[in-house]
Amino acid sequence: MRRIIRTTRDRRGRRPTRLLLLLGAVAILPAGAQQGEEPAIEGVITGTAPSRVALAVPPVVARSGVPATWAAEIDRVFRNDLEFSGWFGLLDPRGEGRIAAADADRPQAWHAVGAAYLALASVEPSADRLLLRVRLHETSGGAVLMDRTWGGRAPDDLRRMAHVASDAVVESLTGRPGIATTRIAFVSRSGPRAKEVFLMDYDGARVRRLTTTGTINLSPAWSPDARRLAFLSFLGDKPSIYLLDETGKVVTLRPAGGELNAAPDFSPDGNTLAFSSDRDGNSEIYLYDLASNRERRLTRHPAIDTAPCWSPTGREIAFTSDRTGSPQIWIMSADGTNPRRLTWEGRYNESAAWSPEGGRIAFVSRIRGRFEIVIKDLASGRETIITRGPGNKENPRWAPDGRHLVFSANPDGRYAIYVIGDDGRGLRRLTRGAEAFTPDWSPIRVR
Repeated sequence: MRRIIRTTRDRRGRRPTRLLLLLGAVAILPAGAQQGEEPAIEGVITGTAPSRVALAVPPVVARSGVPATWAAEIDRVFRNDLEFSGWFGLLDPRGEGRIAAADADRPQAWHAVGAAYLALASVEPSADRLLLRVRLHETSGGAVLMDRTWGGRAPDDLRRMAHVASDAVVESLTGRPGIATTRIAFVSRSGPRAKEVFLMDYDGARVRRLTTTGTINLSPAWSPDARRLAFLSFLGDKPSIYLLDETGKVVTLRPAGGELNAAPDFSPDGNTLAFSSDRDGNSEIYLYDLASNRERRLTRHPAIDTAPCWSPTGREIAFTSDRTGSPQIWIMSADGTNPRRLTWEGRYNESAAWSPEGGRIAFVSRIRGRFEIVIKDLASGRETIITRGPGNKENPRWAPDGRHLVFSANPDGRYAIYVIGDDGRGLRRLTRGAEAFTPDWSPIRVR
């Protein structure tokens, strides 16, 4: 978890190697990746699930010259994206046995079997490129809500094209951006004494390694524009915070003192990092201005204050503190004033994550000897446990749609990255093989 790490500087004497280039580096799976069964983490289903819009998605049509396998790959990714979004109930791609193939592109035929909308997709060759066209119809009257085409090179761009198209469908029907083109950064073991930063698509595909330091790296955190990653690394003489941008440039931040400067989190405007430091003998929260390299101390308490997390407005910061005798979630103003305790249930709560819309905070709570993920509604004060089952669940972070969370868990004794809906449904395991920790979900990148 993003708690203070009681450790000293790396004294092994080895010179770490280098940071690998950029955020889009070549795919390298974590060592030992393999398939296998694992104990389930059971979602806690409470209340009534939100209704899903009935959306018909017939199989992607491959025009002349397009291999059927390419169309099948786009179809698989496109459907998975729409299903994962949580907005839609997808009708069977074959029309539930009630629609003839000749009628699969007729909105009225789908309306008769209960679909509210119809998404028709086809792929065709164009010179050295492949074109994916998606038409979105309202089935009741056949009105065309969207008709767009995306291009790419096959087979490298098949997944990207499907992701972009599914996001366009989500935005057309909900008015909110989709998350299929987002990514998740995380840390994975790369050796007995090394953890490196990795990157993957939001659905766990295309895992690629970002650092090759041969040492310990922790807690990657995305900038608001999704173009930089801040992370803790033992790369130098002592653990410090590094910034890696999409061009491969690495910047070393040099906070003034402390054996451990950790748990970085970007402000909503991307200009400031909140972090914790033990420079004064115990962990406190500081701000680091990225333009001037100036720092400001926010907390002053003999207890441990760590794991800061900005509110979406930038006016407040949530953090973990044991100033009342056990770790709890606290909130303070962004200038360090007005600290107040947020969590009162449970003796051990930490790792706050503020939801994108600002009305909820997810955190980890120790319940019956295990760490579970809890979401607290700030207006009502209601707390909802969204995980249950064997193992610990740690480091929750929100997807930019505010409807999903990513976290690490060890139901089989080895940590992996999982995603789950904010209602406790739709659990998916994303990583396999080498243990994986401290994920962070990228914002939606503005193009």
